[in-house]
Amino acid sequence: MAIINSSVVLPVEYYREVSKGIIGRSKALELGYRLPDMIGKTRTIPVAEYLPKAYWVKNMTTPVGAADEIKNKPVTEMAWKGVNLVAEEIAAIVPVSENTLKDADNLVDIAADLTEQVIGAFQQVIDATIFFGENSPWSDFNGIVSAATTAGASVTWDGQGGLSFYNAINKAMEYVETSGYLPDAILGGPSLNSAFRGTITNLGVTAGDQGQIGALPRHIDLTGGFYTSTAFAIVGDFKQLVYAFRQEIEMKLLQEATIVDPATGSVLYHLAQQDMVAFRFTLRLGVAVPNPTNRVSGVDSGDLIKANAKAFPFAVIVKSAGGSH
Repeated sequence: MAIINSSVVLPVEYYREVSKGIIGRSKALELGYRLPDMIGKTRTIPVAEYLPKAYWVKNMTTPVGAADEIKNKPVTEMAWKGVNLVAEEIAAIVPVSENTLKDADNLVDIAADLTEQVIGAFQQVIDATIFFGENSPWSDFNGIVSAATTAGASVTWDGQGGLSFYNAINKAMEYVETSGYLPDAILGGPSLNSAFRGTITNLGVTAGDQGQIGALPRHIDLTGGFYTSTAFAIVGDFKQLVYAFRQEIEMKLLQEATIVDPATGSVLYHLAQQDMVAFRFTLRLGVAVPNPTNRVSGVDSGDLIKANAKAFPFAVIVKSAGGSH
């Protein structure tokens, strides 16, 4: 079967399915808000930094010599800052023996098997970076958990289940709400469901009695990129996490390339000499949490409402060491 062509990429139909697969599996991309695709490496998002104030004119001062009904109208202003969305690249190269490809029915069959595994690798990187800042390529974004912790939006749960877990969720929701946002989901690893079940057992309540906490949409991250030892759960307004693709995932077939170890520079494969080809997968993505100033959490500084450093649209629940759950 002749498949060797250095310009081969996935058929359009399959390409779309790959893109859908990453979005559907990564909780960061599933719950976040996708902006229109980027047309360059950097996109600047205008974000409110200062908000204007308004006053009743009746309470304002009267100009000297003017009638009482003539008042000075108040002067205020508004300011924006730019939050940059920078497209950075994720990549993976998978070398394969040509004999393996010849033994397969067709290129798409073997590409489907490879792509399924690469999707898993991509989604793990995406979630680990966006939530926990692991190997973040962005100098101004070190993950939601780090930013929430810096803002003081961190709640410690003792890991014993029962009412303490619900109290932790309630406190996390309160952080988000007092920051001017409405929590729309709680996210955690597989143990999150167990914590909810333990709470129901210990409190003796049914699913219908759980109120707002039970009604909060629950999402389980199975990418392997959610580190429960760092944060047991994240509560927040996930629409405030924004991202945009500069390039959705693409696959290209490499034929006569030399593959080197990126860490050492030593040669790993000579594809032509060793009767091999390689599948190269790439994706470019920009991510940000703009966190604009709002009137709920903003600080009144006289003529302006300024940003509150403690306001953030996410809060984290951390399980303390020694918890039994």
